[in-house]
Parts: sequence; C-alpha cells; structure tokens
Amino acid sequence: MALEIIPDRAGREVAFEPMLDELLTAFSPDWELPPIMEGEERYHCNEVKRFEVGEAAAQDLEATRQHADLLMRAAVHDQCRSGIRQLIEPLVKAIGHRQVQSAIVDYMRTGSDAEKVGASMAWYFARPGLQYASMEDLRRGVPTEESKAELEALADLRDDYRAACLSVFLTCEDPETRQDLSLDLSLDATIYPAALQDSHEKARRIILADPERYRLLLGRCTHASSPMESQQD
Repeated sequence: MALEIIPDRAGREVAFEPMLDELLTAFSPDWELPPIMEGEERYHCNEVKRFEVGEAAAQDLEATRQHADLLMRAAVHDQCRSGIRQLIEPLVKAIGHRQVQSAIVDYMRTGSDAEKVGASMAWYFARPGLQYASMEDLRRGVPTEESKAELEALADLRDDYRAACLSVFLTCEDPETRQDLSLDLSLDATIYPAALQDSHEKARRIILADPERYRLLLGRCTHASSPMESQQD
C-alpha cells in the first residue's frame, strides 16, 4: 500500500508572498512576474517567484550569505513542503549544513506556530544525504564512510532538533500545528535520551489515542520501524 502524501497547510501563501517580494528586490531587482501569470492565484505566483529567487541565490552565493537570515525567514514561511528546497539548498551551499540546521532548531524552539511548521519542512532538505559507491551498496544499505562521517558530525544538532520537536509537540495548543509537528517524531523510544523518555511516552500516548489525526505518522510505522527516522536523521 502506498504512503499517503503529506498535504501542504492551506493559507501559508499569504505571509510567504511579501517575503518573496523582498527577496526578489535583493536578488533579482529587474525581474517581473511573467504576463502569463497575471490573474493566477497567489499560491501559483509564489511558486514562480520562489523559483526565481532560488535560481538567483544558487548563482550568487555571496549574496546568499549576505541575505541568509532573510532567506531562512522566508523558508520557514514557505507554502510547499517540496518547493522549500529551492530556498534551503542554496543556503546550505552558501553557509553550510551546520549553520542552516542551527537556525532551523532555533525557529523550532522559539518561532511562531507557522514558523515551527516551516522549520519542520525545512529540516528534511537541510540534512546531508548518504552517498553510495555502487548500486550494490545502495541495495545493501552500506553508505560511504565519508558521507557517514559528514552526517555524524551533525549528530548534536540532530539530537537538538529531535528534542525541540518533542517539546513543542507536547506544549503546542493548536491541533493542526501539533499534527504537522508529529511528522518529525518517532514512536521508537530508543532514539531519545533517558532524560526525554517520560516526554516521549506522553507524546506516544497522545498519538496512539488519536489514530485518525496522526494517521500519516502511524502509517509510516507499517513501512518502517522508525517513522521519519532513517540513517539520514
């Protein structure tokens, strides 16, 4: 059975648009929305604007470093779980995984509900990917030592992110935000330190008590022992 696609949260395009316009002024001051987009919904116009910003940011890493805070702020207000990579990937290339992940953890800890959801969207694309020397190694799940080392060098931030997600999930009062944040939790208690075991058990009980609301997370339990947790987490 195929996994259910994670939906984008409606309404995020409203706050996202002015941030994109500010980025366009910084990166592509002469750019104009193509005439074909006139009259289109804000969401679709934002997709075109983000693509332009992402392309410009990828081509001018010095400008990306200069405007990193603005790019990060826009990213955590992004409207699309997949499109957000157009902002995150140039940031990672310009300032590195550690600085981007640190910013994401900060937003998860202290941001608004909307920013926390955006931080959870950004995290997926802010992680270094495991690399495989051959198709056989990929089938066997044996990544290169270099890519394993790169991932392990960020283990402290991975743990900080897990702890922040768990804490925010338990304290969040908005049901929709809590539902989104649940996607970065795991039902596998072994990945959490001893100090977080009580919190993890509370979260686990909340999730299991409402299987319809948390069906996306629970659905992953039937496909993997640790939902949202893989060698890359």
